[in-house]
Amino acid sequence: MSTRLVSAGFLAVALVVLAQAFMIPDSGAYQAVGPRAFPLLVGGGMAVVAVIGVAQAFRSPAAPDGEVRWGPVLLLVGALVLYAVLLVPVGYWQATTLFFTAVARVLGSRRLVRDLLAGLLLALATYFLFDRLLGIALPPGLVRLAI
Repeated sequence: MSTRLVSAGFLAVALVVLAQAFMIPDSGAYQAVGPRAFPLLVGGGMAVVAVIGVAQAFRSPAAPDGEVRWGPVLLLVGALVLYAVLLVPVGYWQATTLFFTAVARVLGSRRLVRDLLAGLLLALATYFLFDRLLGIALPPGLVRLAI
């Protein structure tokens, strides 16, 4: 039952995000990507994942033990809070690399070097996409990229 409630709650949040995104006014000027584009993309992605989650929750039988392991959940929430605290002073790509590595460790990975490299690659790719190509400023942090 808890899986169904969480899935339905996630769907409700996705619908709220989509509703709020449609309330963002369009600018009168011609723009290839307006202010609504990213919130609509995020809300749409959330809705797709939520619908899949709801379908799976109602299709598959409940787990027999029904027990939630709170340790990993609390560690992930702690990692997310630490990420939010470190984002501006440390910098986007540095904090994101650390966050990715921490999440991988909590979820069971034991390959530290691989996790750090994967986190760094993903962080730098998203940094260059948003900061350099789309012009959306991300916190540069302690080490500014020269490129």
